[in-house]
Amino acid sequence: MLYTRLLPNYQPKTYAHKTGLSRRQFNSALTGTLTGTLTGMLGATTLVTFLPVSASATLMPDAQTPPSMQTEILDVDGNAFQIDDFKGMPILVNFWATWCAPCIAELPALDQAAKSLADINLVILLVSIDRGGPAKALPFLNDRGIVETDAKAGMRFGFDRKANLPREMGVSGVPTSFLLSSDQTKSWLFKGPFEWDQPDMLTHIRTLVG
Repeated sequence: MLYTRLLPNYQPKTYAHKTGLSRRQFNSALTGTLTGTLTGMLGATTLVTFLPVSASATLMPDAQTPPSMQTEILDVDGNAFQIDDFKGMPILVNFWATWCAPCIAELPALDQAAKSLADINLVILLVSIDRGGPAKALPFLNDRGIVETDAKAGMRFGFDRKANLPREMGVSGVPTSFLLSSDQTKSWLFKGPFEWDQPDMLTHIRTLVG
């Protein structure tokens, strides 16, 4: 599995013609199968590196006190909200971007997990840090059959053009996910892509937030 590390401005671009990779190699990265390094520059200070990470659901993180997460982000209608607004429900906050190959690779698993865990009212909040905001990220998700649920629980979308929320929460790369207990007094940090829809992972999530 792969992890996209972020440096100063949180907004790398990963285009094949800037990497020296063939289109086939680059497309392989978008499905999470390319191991190694893929770099892209935005200005003079941005670098993206794909690093191997473990994606085993058996290596579960320890519970921690949640980081500060007061920054407001936007919903699909442009309304501001905070993670605190979901207090009372367990929530999995996933930071991702359309230029992040490992993020894209785990989107289907997150979508399926949202459906599989509907019975515990789990919220899966996909927070895009694309500078293009909803205009960029929303069609990208919808084209892949990933849509918001009508209820408050289930799949939800958030947009943070300047990546202020992940910066506040200490995120250094994407995908990064935080699982929060319903009272938001405990959190579990997941760095890199995970197989969220696998039975053992679903069981672990139920156990942690149950």
